[in-house]
Order: sequence, then structure tokens, then C-alpha cells
Amino acid sequence: KPRFVAGAVGPTSRTLSVSPSVEDPSFRNVTWDELVESYVEQIGGLVDGGVDLLMIETIFDTQNAKAAIFAVDEYFERTKKERLPVMLSATIVDNSGRTLSGQTIEAFY
Repeated sequence: KPRFVAGAVGPTSRTLSVSPSVEDPSFRNVTWDELVESYVEQIGGLVDGGVDLLMIETIFDTQNAKAAIFAVDEYFERTKKERLPVMLSATIVDNSGRTLSGQTIEAFY
């Protein structure tokens, strides 16, 4: 039987949308560029390991999801390798349909 391997990208312990500091809501402990590079590194290891598709998973922050998707594009543009299919798994925590950071599913668009 044919089998396919999905390489899991994420999650991270960092978020782009919510400050980890109650005292300073504008503070972020990671930048967009840092997060993208972290995802690019993950993607490179997964592709080198022979995955058939990439799965951006357990995303609780839509900005992180967008950084991961951007990183997929960036990786394949840099390497000129054949692009793999991508799946996305988001974490919705309650009946209101919101993520842990309070965003709705529409924020993923």
C-alpha cells in the first residue's frame, strides 16, 4: 500500500499577536523575521528527511500561521525545489470559534 508522510511544522512557544508581558502589551518576544527563519529551518529539515507534504499544525495565532505559510513559500523559492502540498491545522478552543489568542477563524484568510 502506498503511504505518505506529513511533516509537522510548528507549533512554537512564541506568538506574534499577543504580548507575553502584562505590563507592556506592545512587547513581543519574537519578530516576524525570526519566526519565519525558524519555520524555514524546520521545513528544510522535513524536506531533507523526505516528507511528502507539510502540515502547519496546532496553530493558535493567525499571525504565526501566516508566518509559517510565508516560510513555506520562502523555502521553496530559495531552494528551487519542487513545492510540496501544505495542510493547516488550527486550534479552536471553545464554542465561540476562537483561537487561544482570541481570533476567529476568519482571521486566517
